Amino acid sequence: MRSMIDWDDIRYFLAVARRGSITSAARDLGVNHSTVSRRIAAFEDNLGVRLFDRVATGYTLTVAGQEMVPSAQRMEEEALGLDRRLYGRDTELSGQLRVTTAGVFVNPFFMEQVGRFLAEYPGIDIQLTVSTDLANLHAREVDVAIRATDNPPDTLVGRRIGRLTAMLYGRSTFIAPGEPGAAPAAAAPDVVAFEEGPRDFVEASWFRDTYPNARTRVRLNSVDAAYQAIKSGVGIGMLPCHMGDTNPDLRRLPPYHQSPVFDVWLLTHADLRRTAKVRAFINFMANAIMPHKDLIEGRRPPQFSSGDRLAIDNGYAAATSASNLVDDLPI
Repeated sequence: MRSMIDWDDIRYFLAVARRGSITSAARDLGVNHSTVSRRIAAFEDNLGVRLFDRVATGYTLTVAGQEMVPSAQRMEEEALGLDRRLYGRDTELSGQLRVTTAGVFVNPFFMEQVGRFLAEYPGIDIQLTVSTDLANLHAREVDVAIRATDNPPDTLVGRRIGRLTAMLYGRSTFIAPGEPGAAPAAAAPDVVAFEEGPRDFVEASWFRDTYPNARTRVRLNSVDAAYQAIKSGVGIGMLPCHMGDTNPDLRRLPPYHQSPVFDVWLLTHADLRRTAKVRAFINFMANAIMPHKDLIEGRRPPQFSSGDRLAIDNGYAAATSASNLVDDLPI
């Protein structure tokens, strides 16, 4: 006699369906691959139907498996929604808080605020994951995400704390064309750029006017990797101002062009908006970071940059000086 469907069986089924691999599904589920194989076989026996074809490249859905996916996804969303709603009733300022952030925010400035939060809330522990995926908020894998985005999903709520802005940086010892002591070779520096994202600055007129013969010698796929490369003297490149302006080994380089990138958000799922430790973290971090908004948005004169004044793009400064970022998605 066939038994009722177990939610855990659906979890295993969806993991294999999405990954097409027992090993990858096991990694996602945090179990041994033999456990996944055994659970899938038992699930198929219970249903009396084959859900996957075992092929050389992995597991592929049968027709029956494909027909099952939409229903399984609806069950998953209901289960996760219930889990989030129950968790969202948590009124205790204690326990583990799971936070995810992009690599661009893993720096001394941000970590100092995390340390201050932990000191104020000794009952809360933080598990910090470096990731750019917002899907983990929906699946309850994390509680809070710190993200740079102009379009947060409708299912998320939170606070907008600034406009991430980038400028051109090099080592503090780098002398740019037109500056006192500049050598002819300074007109052709090596450039650090990105495999993905804002890499067109190398071709921009504001850059070419100052560095007409610059060559892109290194391409990287993360901002924190570019930060390390520029700090090590590999080349010059664009960095978020909150990273470049707080390192004594770096300085802004002419023509001092500011490039707004994305809004910076502290986000959580709507079902978790009343959870005490989630609210405490979002509000604490927003209140701690907002006074430094000028640093994030590139309007604060860098304390380590050479010279007393910088020719900041006045048009952008005027447009952002009146900015008053509030709880656009209030929690």
